[in-house]
Amino acid sequence: MSIGINLGLLLSAIVFGFGIVLAAGLAGHPVDGQLPSDWGWSLLMIGGASLFAFGYVGWRRATGRP
Repeated sequence: MSIGINLGLLLSAIVFGFGIVLAAGLAGHPVDGQLPSDWGWSLLMIGGASLFAFGYVGWRRATGRP
């Protein structure tokens, strides 16, 4: 796989992990009993989708499929 795909996978995994941390309420603790931020769920979905996309493209290139 090329360096761009590897970098994309790494950055996507970081965004996904940070989304998990925010969605679980482990960072950015709610103030005055507020619910955990929707940012966590958004980052979780964006990170997961980009992980899938970069992984799929990397798999296609690694197997030699067009």
